[in-house]
Amino acid sequence: MSIEDEYGSRPSRLIPVLGALAACLGLAALALAVLAYGSSRQRAAEVRDLRGQVSGLEQRMSTLSNRNSALATRVKQTDRQLKRKDAGIAPLAARVLKSVFTVKTDEGWFGAGFVAWSDDTGTYLLTANHVVAHATDPHVTLARKGGTWDGSIVETDKANDIALVRIQGRPANAAALWNSNVPPPAPRAGDELLLVGSPFGLEGTVTTGIVSRVTKKAIQTDAAANPGNSGGPALDKQGRIVGVLVSGAGENINFVVPIARACVKLRRCG
Repeated sequence: MSIEDEYGSRPSRLIPVLGALAACLGLAALALAVLAYGSSRQRAAEVRDLRGQVSGLEQRMSTLSNRNSALATRVKQTDRQLKRKDAGIAPLAARVLKSVFTVKTDEGWFGAGFVAWSDDTGTYLLTANHVVAHATDPHVTLARKGGTWDGSIVETDKANDIALVRIQGRPANAAALWNSNVPPPAPRAGDELLLVGSPFGLEGTVTTGIVSRVTKKAIQTDAAANPGNSGGPALDKQGRIVGVLVSGAGENINFVVPIARACVKLRRCG
């Protein structure tokens, strides 16, 4: 057998092999393309997932920031309340005392009264009706450290035992304790009250106690009161006027007419 006979037929045998190799390469390329496409989709999915996580974290951070801001506000409010509590009633009493007067009639009766509001016609004080009921003329004398003033009785409410007195001008530093014509909320049992008056003629006396009972027409308190306190103001710890002291029954059982009762006859309220 010649060399040609031995090798001449081999090229024809290689053709199928090369075709098979080409097919394999094509399949490999296709596989790589499929893998690349799958990897691309997987990466896109991972990116979307990461973006979702980032968005969720941003929302949580925003929520935490809002909560932190709200908490900071509450801490500041609590801090202010604690500071007011620590300060006690002395600052409040010092301010209120400038608005409380001893009320005297020509018959020798005396009690207390306080600046409730003022307008262009003068300064108006509330007091107890029984303090001024025995005056022979509609005039009383109002005294406070620093001077005396003549007052005119402009209206009385016997049923609620309160009266209204007007003086010309405005006594220095005597702030109105009820300048708004809207009564503040009524106190509740257990709340602390501040009473200011002139027991036995001792002007500028301050006592404190708690509210024992509240009705539409009366507030009962155990804050000490004596003759001369009648007509003085009762205030809560926030400095809001809640009523006018009108009577006592001994053993520190005293009664305050709610300030809202002044709206029945003495003042037009909003």
